[in-house]
Amino acid sequence: MEYSAQFIDVNQNSNDISSHLCRVDINSFSSRSTIRREVLVCKNNQPVIILGIFAEIDEDGYLLEQCFCDVLCNDKTIAVLYGQHAHLFDIASSEVKSIFLHDYVGYLYPVPDIFAEVLSDTFLVATFSYIFLVDINTGIVWQSKQCAIDGVIINDIRNNIIYGSGEWDPPDGWEPFWLSLSNGNFVKP
Repeated sequence: MEYSAQFIDVNQNSNDISSHLCRVDINSFSSRSTIRREVLVCKNNQPVIILGIFAEIDEDGYLLEQCFCDVLCNDKTIAVLYGQHAHLFDIASSEVKSIFLHDYVGYLYPVPDIFAEVLSDTFLVATFSYIFLVDINTGIVWQSKQCAIDGVIINDIRNNIIYGSGEWDPPDGWEPFWLSLSNGNFVKP
């Protein structure tokens, strides 16, 4: 694969890396916000772009963010999960499509192989409470019903069924669930 992407520490981003790179700020907020993370994009292992990822600041000055984030790419698109958004950065055009999920993100899973290290055209996003199937070109395909209250993980996809676990009673109240990959409805395997 020609492109790769990874989070880098905003505070340790040295000027010698970023001074000669194209910079694209991803700020989907109309109100107050601040840069919180950066994603370094490389082409053939050479840095080419820095994506600045912003977090919203509420009216009292508090940051509206949490600790989970994820990034995965292919040679056309970089998907960045941060806060309550899935940001899709088109490498050729430098355009960004930000998808608001109305829940804090957890993890990104390529479909059908959730363990792949390359972004697929459709992927799953696990948030604190839901699973979303997202298409790179069209956005959200479906959103599941509530799978948890404090975290969702996907363990596998087999025979068009998503096998996952949801945290219902922290810290150890994980319950299994099964969803149809076709429509996000609960099923029995």
